Amino acid sequence: MDSRHLETLLWVVRLGGIGAAAQHLNLTQPAVTRRIQELERELGAKVLQRQGRKVVLTPLGQSCLERAERILSEVAMMKVAAGGDAAVGTIRVGVVESIALTWFQSFVARIERRYPKVRLEIDADLAGGLAAKLTRRQIDIALLPGPVDLPGSVRISLGSCTLKWLGHPRFCPQDHDFTAAALADLPTIGMPQDASVYHLMVSWFLKAGITPQFIHRCNSFSVMSLLVRRGIGVSLLPAELFTEDLAAGTLKILIEDPKTEDMEYSAAYLRATDNPLVPQLAALAREESWFLGTPRGRNDRRGSEIPLRF
Repeated sequence: MDSRHLETLLWVVRLGGIGAAAQHLNLTQPAVTRRIQELERELGAKVLQRQGRKVVLTPLGQSCLERAERILSEVAMMKVAAGGDAAVGTIRVGVVESIALTWFQSFVARIERRYPKVRLEIDADLAGGLAAKLTRRQIDIALLPGPVDLPGSVRISLGSCTLKWLGHPRFCPQDHDFTAAALADLPTIGMPQDASVYHLMVSWFLKAGITPQFIHRCNSFSVMSLLVRRGIGVSLLPAELFTEDLAAGTLKILIEDPKTEDMEYSAAYLRATDNPLVPQLAALAREESWFLGTPRGRNDRRGSEIPLRF
């Protein structure tokens, strides 16, 4: 029996149809249909049947699917056990910009060295988008901030970073004692609601008894950082990623009270993944994460720090 037929059945079921499976496997829809038909000929019975517009498993298909998951997992694990060079395939990695612009390059370099035949498909998005894509199995692993509460998911902590209200020095005269109300009067740059930091920003204002009025919204960490540096507005940002700006005085911490919550980061994947490399990539991400140590400490050891200059 051709393992490709089992893999095709697996993705038709996981993604809910022939078309989605074809796109994932980089095949045409007729090619996916032929693989299913060949599998059914080998088994002597149907594994899929139509229910309206949906394709569902027959009882034989359900039994076949359970075995297919185990078989494909065992095959993949044997390839990994044979050595890094034997690991072949594509892993879809979702990542937020705050990671993509800092230690992600070191993470990718580690993968290239250990698994030279593994190809990455990198998807940069906000945390909410990545969580949704992980649920729909459009990505295999997500490196993201905020709580990860997905059914059947595994969460590997990547540490945390401290968020501070940062702004251009023009917003912070030396003789000015900032209050939360005064901060709310400044042009504030917020993120969309599917970004984890959005909820921390709203929570901070509510804790201070203020309803926030975001003047601008931006779905890009790099663009928001640029706007804050240029004095267009102020925002809640990871202070550890702006140590050089703070030391040089080109950015200022505007207010310390009420205290802001730390931003937790995680590597998340679905427990039922059929690729045994995914948990190993989560472990590599933890080793590379700046949020388990200072960026400067990482830079001293590997020389990989990327200044957040835009």
